[in-house]
Amino acid sequence: MKIKRHKKAQKILAFFQTNFAVRPPYTVLLDATFCHAALEGKVLIKEQVPKYLGGQTKIVTTQCIILEVEKLSKISAKLYGVWMVVKQFPVHRCGHEGAPVPASACAKSLLNNNNPGKYIMASQDPELRAHVHRRVTGAPILYLRQSAPTLERPTEKCQAAAQASASGLSMHEATTLKALKRKHLGEPTPEPPRKKKKLGNPHPLSIKKSKKEKPAQQPNTEDGKRKRKRHKRKPATAKSVESGSQ
Repeated sequence: MKIKRHKKAQKILAFFQTNFAVRPPYTVLLDATFCHAALEGKVLIKEQVPKYLGGQTKIVTTQCIILEVEKLSKISAKLYGVWMVVKQFPVHRCGHEGAPVPASACAKSLLNNNNPGKYIMASQDPELRAHVHRRVTGAPILYLRQSAPTLERPTEKCQAAAQASASGLSMHEATTLKALKRKHLGEPTPEPPRKKKKLGNPHPLSIKKSKKEKPAQQPNTEDGKRKRKRHKRKPATAKSVESGSQ
């Protein structure tokens, strides 16, 4: 199972490398929600995330994210451990120094519309992930699934942008063309799998008749003549002797 997960991650990363230049060393931008899930699932972020991505990885956070979880930890003691985890990672400059903004707003500003910093966004926040799906192209999303790091598949927006760059169309034109194909041609239906022919019994007429074995020839004598078998006569009984005497 681990081999399949690693191959799937490499396939997704290859898509972003080819189309959006997200190459190693990777920069993983993580927020407090990811750290909270890692703390509950006993995930070692510094070890498991680089191992999963399979390349040089730099894991960073921002001052806005740290300050927000610090304030929340003073309200809820359960978040104190999350704050301690977030503080372990280097602080990336976000441009909000001295005037912090909410953590999700900080991450959105860094990702912008086309992910100029080539970040891999590590988050469990559904609202932030939905924003990336709708507004951002070229930003891989990393989340924890059953205590295992997992990359999301490229969204339709990313696939349309990649197709547009390959065909020379704008992203809007590629999206419109795809919508028109769906409207007039419908969704492509996959071909049904072919049924494998069952191996049946061979046709009775095609079966060759087995040749009967010839009886073994009796050995010849020295003169080349076949030796005849002699049948011994039965000894005469008493009745046959009496009938002969009469």
